[in-house]
Amino acid sequence: MVRVRFAPSPTGYFHVGSARAALFNWLYARHCRGTFVLRIEDTDRERSTDESIAQIEESLRWMGLDWDEYYRQTDRTDVHAEAAEDLLKRGLAYEFEGAWWFRVPTEGETVVHDELLGDVVYRNDHLKDFVIRRSDGTFIYHFVVVVDDADMGITHVIRGDDHLNNAPKHILLFEALGRPVPRFLHMPMILGIDRAKLSKRHGAASVLEYRDQGFLPEAMINFLARLSWSHGDQEVFTVEELIELFTLDEINKSGAVFEDSKLRWMNQQHLKRADPNRLLDLVEPFVVAGGRVTDEMWAIADRSRLAHAVDLLRDRSQTLSNLGRLMEMLFPVEIHRDDQVAVPAAQAELMIAIAGALETVDPFTPESIERSVREILAAKDAKLKDVALATRIGVTGQRAGPGLFEILAPIGPRLVSGRMRAFAESGGNAE
Repeated sequence: MVRVRFAPSPTGYFHVGSARAALFNWLYARHCRGTFVLRIEDTDRERSTDESIAQIEESLRWMGLDWDEYYRQTDRTDVHAEAAEDLLKRGLAYEFEGAWWFRVPTEGETVVHDELLGDVVYRNDHLKDFVIRRSDGTFIYHFVVVVDDADMGITHVIRGDDHLNNAPKHILLFEALGRPVPRFLHMPMILGIDRAKLSKRHGAASVLEYRDQGFLPEAMINFLARLSWSHGDQEVFTVEELIELFTLDEINKSGAVFEDSKLRWMNQQHLKRADPNRLLDLVEPFVVAGGRVTDEMWAIADRSRLAHAVDLLRDRSQTLSNLGRLMEMLFPVEIHRDDQVAVPAAQAELMIAIAGALETVDPFTPESIERSVREILAAKDAKLKDVALATRIGVTGQRAGPGLFEILAPIGPRLVSGRMRAFAESGGNAE
């Protein structure tokens, strides 16, 4: 059975590189019906924090990367001590100046059989003995990670290629412990747009910051998967499709460039595909966070009307934050207008007449709205283009969007009529 692990160090924020490593291990475990182990590598007691551990767990839960087994390395010091003492007794380790050192063979080669890179050969006489236990009695990362992988029966180690040069040390330790060496796969680093290693200076945020900006977890998963993995020309995948299709031999060797614009495009694709009622629940905090719509306003609003608006507006939104701002138009609040348009007196008179007619339209559906508007236009010998743009900007605040009558319907007759009248009377300068 496949057993993989994600083993983060809780010493900082949970970034997209860590998220991709977790995702690839999780996808492979789920594809193979194997086991996904979450192991917190908190042996660096000075830098490890409970806050970082909580952020790791919250990030994985948000992404839906559930784990089957959970460990913290600091709970396993007895296991590490027993393994170190065994190496010392067998002469495979020695003590020097209070620290315990692993004795690296001086002859031969250590070969890393990498699933992606092929065989990477290291001459043993180029490697140096290394510490496995500090003089204060605490154990070094390179030692405990191997002891834990061996003890937990990890079959595949899937991690970033910044760990490649650690692999020969780890292989020598596996062999010294008399345990099977897992299969290794070292993924290419995630790069910024300048092809340097991705960092905060490229605008990369923590996973939870992306959540708070209004990205969907399935979009983040899709985006991270496509950074270093491909399946034909397909770009957009559901999580279920990724689980079904994910294999190690389709991981790319070249470094993956992180493009914020591509992430936003990906999120928009998943917004278009998501269930409107689910989006309604997800967008609520973003609507309220704008400061205009209150929790009470949201609570008393007609849910079916809101869900219909979500369905109309999501095609023009890249994030839930964008969608939340657009949803403000459905409430009796001052709306933000992206643009203005002059409303001459004749046009204003026409808009006011339409506003008066719409007040009594019932039911307030796209069809009945259009019928009422066209009756007024016919009576005034006018055309829809004479009032369409001013009506759209006056009522929704947007120059473009869904069909005019379609978007007016969920806003409702009172708000539509009131905004049209106010915008017309102000000559197009209504705030």
